[in-house]
Amino acid sequence: MAQDIKPELEKIGAAYTDCVAKHDGACVASLYSKDGIQVNVVGEVKTDLKATYEGYFKDGEDKIAVKINYAQPLGNDMALAAGDVDVTFNVEPKLRPLFWSAVYIKEGGQWKIRMLTAAVKPPPPPNEANADKK
Repeated sequence: MAQDIKPELEKIGAAYTDCVAKHDGACVASLYSKDGIQVNVVGEVKTDLKATYEGYFKDGEDKIAVKINYAQPLGNDMALAAGDVDVTFNVEPKLRPLFWSAVYIKEGGQWKIRMLTAAVKPPPPPNEANADKK
């Protein structure tokens, strides 16, 4: 069952990527459930998702590259996924690597994002950075 859910959730990731590339806040918001929320990198809970994404685009968010590393069904109508996303801006810093997790629900027979959480990837620990130089 876990293998079956990942392709379904990857479709949402692809649609999300397309909506961001078009800078279309309404398109991104349509991927969320009617009561969907986003918890952003500073911990704010956003409920007006169209306005939230329009603000991100105004602030320079340009495109994203999403990868799902983990997907798990939580019954027939709920799923959990997590992964990485590289967000590209047209202002400095241009590339902002994040990690994310999301809860999905089925709404009207379609998978929708119920809650998306994103956070900045921390730099590697000093011992890992030094190991790369050897």
